[in-house]
Amino acid sequence: MKEHQLHCDIRPGDKAFYYTTTAWMMWQWLTTMLASEATILLYDGNPFYPTPAVLPKLCRKHGVKFFGISAKYIDAVRKAVERDPKLLSQLNMDQVKTIASTGSPLVPENFDFLYSHWPHICVSSISGGTDIVSTFMLGNP
Repeated sequence: MKEHQLHCDIRPGDKAFYYTTTAWMMWQWLTTMLASEATILLYDGNPFYPTPAVLPKLCRKHGVKFFGISAKYIDAVRKAVERDPKLLSQLNMDQVKTIASTGSPLVPENFDFLYSHWPHICVSSISGGTDIVSTFMLGNP
């Protein structure tokens, strides 16, 4: 709960989404947000089908405040926007207050991409361990 409430600013009634499988420790990390009285959103499917905007659209539709995703996903979305700038209009994340990225380090270009389009969002490149089902490093909103 400390990680969620202090480092991710999860509050009762918030909606949280982390794109994960049940085999990854982030599944356990996500489900413990229920102890903070948050609602969690689950998604089963390809995060790029039918478009790279499917997850941000899902978050917008359900009012998600915390959006967790892999660094690779952010990189792929940035590259997709570079190829097709019109895609950016589908990535409305005005209601998101925190993006947590993990799986690998978030490179500076991807921080720049996120902050240039959504400066209000706290972007945290988090790091943790499967063996402790916890994090070693988080953000500080």
